[in-house]
Amino acid sequence: MQNYKKLIGSISVITFSYAASRVLGFFREILLANWAGVSEATDTLDLAFIIPDFLFYLSAGGYLAITLIPIMSKKDKEELEKYFLSILYGLSIVFVLFSLITYSFRFQFAEFLEIESLDFFTKVFTPIIFSQVFFFIGAILMSYQYFHDSFKYAALAPIIYNSTIILFGWVNSSSPEETVEGFAFGTLIGSIIGHFIIQVYGAKKSGLNFYFLIPKIKHLKEYIVISFPLIIGQSIAVIDEQLFRIFGTFLTAGSVATFRYARRIALLPVGIIAQAVGVASYPLLSRLYQKNEIDELSKLVKKQLSYLFLIGGSLMVGAIVNADYLIKIIYERGAFTSSDTARVSGVFVIISLAIIPWSINQILTRSYYVQQKFWFPVITGSFITLLTSIILFNAASNSQTYAWIIISSLYIYCIVLLASIKFNSEKIFNKNLVVEFSKITLILVLVYFVFGIAVSLSGILNLIFSLLLIPVVIFVSLSLLNFEYINIAKRR
Repeated sequence: MQNYKKLIGSISVITFSYAASRVLGFFREILLANWAGVSEATDTLDLAFIIPDFLFYLSAGGYLAITLIPIMSKKDKEELEKYFLSILYGLSIVFVLFSLITYSFRFQFAEFLEIESLDFFTKVFTPIIFSQVFFFIGAILMSYQYFHDSFKYAALAPIIYNSTIILFGWVNSSSPEETVEGFAFGTLIGSIIGHFIIQVYGAKKSGLNFYFLIPKIKHLKEYIVISFPLIIGQSIAVIDEQLFRIFGTFLTAGSVATFRYARRIALLPVGIIAQAVGVASYPLLSRLYQKNEIDELSKLVKKQLSYLFLIGGSLMVGAIVNADYLIKIIYERGAFTSSDTARVSGVFVIISLAIIPWSINQILTRSYYVQQKFWFPVITGSFITLLTSIILFNAASNSQTYAWIIISSLYIYCIVLLASIKFNSEKIFNKNLVVEFSKITLILVLVYFVFGIAVSLSGILNLIFSLLLIPVVIFVSLSLLNFEYINIAKRR
């Protein structure tokens, strides 16, 4: 019970932070649509992120906490600090060198991506590539705070980051090109303040004493060996955004931006709820596994998977039945026209289906990583990514076809991981969880039938009606059906 209370507190902090960050990010996208619309300038902004994001993935930057927390759990207090500083300094040097090398190939990247204006691309690309340095260092510092169950300073990073981007975009909003340049420069400033300066302070508040030492090769080697599967693997759960960007360049101008606008809205609930649950839960999952408390660990994972499936599915249905109106009220102003609304909403309906696998994967992948089982999810995800890329190369060239292919691959990846996950010899996706998921699916189908087919409303009326009654239908269904891992009446 104490574990659950502590976990709920951590989840609350992260959820509040992610909610604030996603709302700001949401507002940022609205402003970008207003100032730049669906244009070549917004396409360039997305394309300028491809190489920096890939570099971050290649260094396993997004998995630093996942990799480091199990390692730190095995070290005593005195050894921990020396180890962490060695990793911090050593990996920071490596990533700075990677960024400088990547920057030197900026013109080659622009030619590969078939960018028409090399000068404009360079202005956007330069601050973005160097912002990754501070993201990377910040991710290391955050892992130390997570290990000590401290989340508040890490929680500030995305809020400051998005606020800074909005500020610099607004200051430079005289044209689509100026807006994009402002957004790019805001990325750099936001990463320095939110992901570096504040995280240094947060790590110090968590007990880290900074002092000079020479990084040890054996520490870097240990990290590289453990994270190697994550470095070489590019799972579909991580790289789906890059597929939208890369294959969007094969379509008409504005296609990359179309994917961007649709995906940002669909990701909003995932970032607020599912990602918060995953980040806050991981230190506890790691400790339970290290202490061999498998029954408690298994029960916690099953409960989280059930709740995320139900909540993610409910939000998915709500997004689908209100797709046209959501895109209209969020984006349709300024440079974003009614034809852009029709274009984006068509893709948004499809991408909204990914809310379920995006949500579940936040816990599924961590359930493998907490056991330091990296190879299976990475090899599976990389194989599906490769297969998806081949299919995309040979598919009909239109946005909706590409979206269907990428979203389908996310479901396949999720199903494979779910069917294979075990703690010791105990399968997570057992008969009870299968029945639980089947009941949730039945509820979601019922909700969609009621609000997407039977009830014929439009615009604001449909949005209000669904927001008010979808929770009621789900609550009644949960009350009537007997659930193993979801209990709305009392806490077990």
